[in-house]
Formats: sequence, C-alpha cells, structure tokens
Amino acid sequence: MITTIARKCFSERIKTINSFSDNADHIQKIQLVNLLKESRHTEFGKQFNFNEIKSPQQFSERVPVQTYDQIRSYVDRMIKGEKDVLWRGRIKCFAQSSGTTDSKSKFIPVSDDSFRTMHFKGGSDTVAMYLNLNPTSQFFSGKSLTLGAGHSYVNNYGSHLGLLSGLLNERMMPLAKVFRQPRHSICMIPDFTEKMERMIPEIIKKDIVSFSGIPSWFQILFARILEVTGEKNLSAIWPNMEVFIHGGVSFDPYREMFRSMIGNDKMNFFEVYNASEGFFSMQNDFNDPAMLLMLDYGTYYEFQSLDDGDNSRVIPLWEVELGKSYAMILSNNSGLWRYNIGDVVTFTSVKPYKFVISGRTKHFLNLCGEELMVGNSDAAIARASELCNVHVLNYTATVVLPTNDKRARHQWLIEFVTPPSDPDYFSRILDESLCEQNSDYESKRARNVALDAPSVHVARSGLFVDWLKKHNKDGGQQKIPRLSEKREFMDELLSMNQ
Repeated sequence: MITTIARKCFSERIKTINSFSDNADHIQKIQLVNLLKESRHTEFGKQFNFNEIKSPQQFSERVPVQTYDQIRSYVDRMIKGEKDVLWRGRIKCFAQSSGTTDSKSKFIPVSDDSFRTMHFKGGSDTVAMYLNLNPTSQFFSGKSLTLGAGHSYVNNYGSHLGLLSGLLNERMMPLAKVFRQPRHSICMIPDFTEKMERMIPEIIKKDIVSFSGIPSWFQILFARILEVTGEKNLSAIWPNMEVFIHGGVSFDPYREMFRSMIGNDKMNFFEVYNASEGFFSMQNDFNDPAMLLMLDYGTYYEFQSLDDGDNSRVIPLWEVELGKSYAMILSNNSGLWRYNIGDVVTFTSVKPYKFVISGRTKHFLNLCGEELMVGNSDAAIARASELCNVHVLNYTATVVLPTNDKRARHQWLIEFVTPPSDPDYFSRILDESLCEQNSDYESKRARNVALDAPSVHVARSGLFVDWLKKHNKDGGQQKIPRLSEKREFMDELLSMNQ
C-alpha cells in the first residue's frame, strides 16, 4: 500500500525528469543565473563581479577553473565560521573527501541549500526513478539497509566535519529513519568491523528489501552474514530483497559475485553518482549502464575535453560530443565555482544527456602513452574474473619504471575471494582483456614494444581493509585508489602484504 501511494506521489517528478530531453539547455542556464544571483554579495562573488555576468560565456571568461588547492584557503576560513565567503551566509557542514592517499584531507562545503536541493532531492529521485522502472516493486514493504560512515565531529567553531554519509545521517528526515537499517546508534560506530558485528544479529531478523552503498564494503558484510548464518545465499535470509543501489566505484568487478551471493535472478542493480561535491546522476534504464544527468539540483555543469590536449577549452553541457572523454567542472550552491571534481565522464546520449564514468583525472596509468583509465581496468578485471572463474574483492595498480635491461610494466595487487589456482594464467587473461579495452595499451603491449607484460601480486585476505584502518579510512564510504602512477601507496601495501 505504501509503495503504491509513493509511486503516485512521485509521478509528477518523473514527468519533470523526462522533460530534461527537451529543455536541458534552458534548465542549466537558469541554474547558473540563480547561483550567480545568490552569491553576488559573497567575497568570491564580489571578486569576480558576479552581478555583471550576463551569460555562460562571460562566466567562463571571468572565473578560472578551480582545484581544491586553489580554494583551500577559502574553505579553511569557512570551517572557522566566516560567513559569505564562497556562498551566502555561513556553511556549517564540511564533507571529508574519500578515496585519496593524500595525507591532507579535503573538506568540501555542504550548505543547507545543497542538502535540500542536491543530496536529499537526489535520494528522493532515486526512489522515484526505481519505482518507475519496476512497476511490481514493493520497496516500502520492508527495510532498507544502508552502509556508510555515521560519525562526524564538531570543531571549536561549531562546524560539523566528517564523511558525507555521516552528515546525511544526522539530518535524515524522521520518516526515512523508519525504513532504514541499521539503527542510528550502530550507524554511529566508526570502526567498520565492530559496526558489522553489532548490526548482523539485528538485520538478519529484519525484512530487508533494498540495499545502498559501496559494493566493496557490502561484499565484506554479505560474506560475513553467510558465514554467521550458514546459509548458501542471501535470499534465504531476505526472500523479499529486490534492489541494490550502488555507487562510488564501478560495479562491473562485483556484479557476478553479488549475483552468486544473492542467489536471486530477480535482483535489480541500480547505479547512482553521489559524491561529497553533490548528487549528479542516476540510471533511468536497468539495461543501460549510462546514467541520466540531473539538471535541476542547483548545479551548473561544464566539461573539459581530455581528447584535445592541454589547451582544450571548457565547454557548457550543450556543446559536448558523444564518445569524448571529459573532466567534469561544476558550480553549485555550496560555493564550488568551476570546480574540477576529478572525475572523467563519456557521454553516450545527448537527448537526454547520459554518460558513464570512465575514470579519474588523477587516477590513470600513462607511462608510455597507454592512457589506461579506471573504466578500462574495471572492465578488464571483470572480464578476467569471469574467464578464470574467480571473484575480485579489491585491487590497485601502479607503474614500474624501465631499467637498462627491462622495459616498463604495470604492477597489480589483487585481493580475491579465493585466489586463482594459476595466478600467471589470470595475469595473461587480464593483459589480454586490457588490450581489448584500450587500443593505446594494446599498441604499447604489441611485441612488448613499450610495455612488458603486467605482474600480478595476490593480496592476503583483508589487506586493503587493514590499510584503510591504518590510515583512519575505515567505514562504508571509503574507497581504494584503483590506479596511481605514484608508487608510495603500492609500496606500503606490498610491505603490509608480506
């Protein structure tokens, strides 16, 4: 009954989302006008004369593209309580970015406006879209299990700092808490292992219908639940489970493993793109991995082509081309202005605007022109796992520089559920799969002209989780860097793997 009522309530919103195809440019221009208007009296707005900007072109000409290092000083002052710096009024919440090995944390401002118009609206739209795609859903007949970091802390200036999921937990509407598991006191436990052990006795007794979180952490939880209960699959515990809403990392390396653990061919997998910087997109078709760009969340999007060299210009949404790789640049109602989020997207449709996440601007391997992106590595890992009948929990890769008598190569560290009986064979299949995914990699590997075959090291069980704990990155929102040309991360992991 509740699901039926909810579907009717969401129907108008679905009509609005469907209209994105016809008026995307207009919606985006309105977002920019509103952002400039609301921030014209801030320090940043006065510095760049927001009140004089009349067009997207003027905006791009006057305001430079920003990285976190360039806004750090502004954010530090905001954390100390200063008002009207990047966004009007005072921002009291700052989301600590995850998935980085940088010893200096990044704290992304999250305004009250963005909580309302991005994060909570994105969560509501996710449910609306899923119900629209699944007419037989009984989404609200049971509970929703969400994994995230529940804790945050308040500094001496009254600012709240922590992972986004923790900040969202503290502001969740009472109605949403009725359906959510685990209970709030368990969500607040910072140590993931302790949180997992505390939640399992409770959640296995609940009727869990939906799940949401990062796949790598859910895999650990699901494996432990099967171990504790002795059941062969999760459907024996939760017969009404119907959807896993995932994001944060590519789901491709986990898909078959999840299907095996769930034991239910009717399970739906639904991807969203939600980050500390905002909620950006979601699937609108179960059979299409590309996600629909959400245009009315208080965010103005621009894109910089990575296919045109260092001098490529930043373009508005309505100038993007299919098949090109773009770094996403955003301006939003938390005070991020022309901010390079670091993610790389490739558009598969422009009516409506849909894309896949194809990598990170800083997470790639390009030792000799191979230009290997995370999208390539995720797909290759998934393909090699399928052909070798293994399941990968986590992985990372880096480069090995050439010496006088050896060519350059890539070095991989992979944690399996059960290690392959022949690691060398898995390595060969991975290499072949990378060649299939990336023509530049294939050309550099041909006859070992520039790259030698990759070396694969098998990680001990729990290695990556141990590294996260060591660096105080334990929790359901944290991610392992997939590709990095800096060896420090790999060298530390190899040392811990001994």
